[in-house]
Amino acid sequence: MRKISLFAAAVLLLAACSSSGGLGDVLGSILGSTSPSNPSTISGTVNAVDANAQRIDMNVAYVNNLRNSGSQSNQSIYYTANTRVVYNNQNYRPTDLERGDEISATGANNNGQYVADTITVTRSIR
Repeated sequence: MRKISLFAAAVLLLAACSSSGGLGDVLGSILGSTSPSNPSTISGTVNAVDANAQRIDMNVAYVNNLRNSGSQSNQSIYYTANTRVVYNNQNYRPTDLERGDEISATGANNNGQYVADTITVTRSIR
């Protein structure tokens, strides 16, 4: 009887997640961050940097140290003039990032965009 109750609870949880748009929507609408006061950490690989839009397109592999939906997903994160990029204890500009760099970013949802405060290069393509 207890197994049936656990199974029923699991089915209800899955139904709730699917009706709300998926587990990602339940855990945080913008890469794990629901608001500027609730930061999150994401990790992945840089695809491109758009200096005009102050945007980094990347394959996100982890959100808050949890694998992102079992596979990587293409996402955009944004940066400001205050965003720090760090590699080997040296500071760089976001525009110094290159396709293939592996990064970890800490940031938050700011008006529907994930804005990074700090980006750490964990593996440079060079």
